[in-house]
Amino acid sequence: MGFIKDMKSGTLGVEAKKAAEAGRTVFTPRLNMPSSQPGMSSDIDTWGQMIAAIEAEGWTLSHWAVGVDTKGRGEAYPLFRRA
Repeated sequence: MGFIKDMKSGTLGVEAKKAAEAGRTVFTPRLNMPSSQPGMSSDIDTWGQMIAAIEAEGWTLSHWAVGVDTKGRGEAYPLFRRA
């Protein structure tokens, strides 16, 4: 895994852990489309790694939505609940 991917996954893992420790029952991060994959149809491994880091903290992916930001880049809006 590259440095940037590690950093993104690690950051979301830490945020997910803090949310759990605070007693939150839902966690709702925003995942940006990697700049290396604009318009490509393929596995977005960065998103998978971020989801895995969040689920490693006891969260379960409940819902998923995808949209486009103001600059036309894809964004995902996953909703996680405590397992």
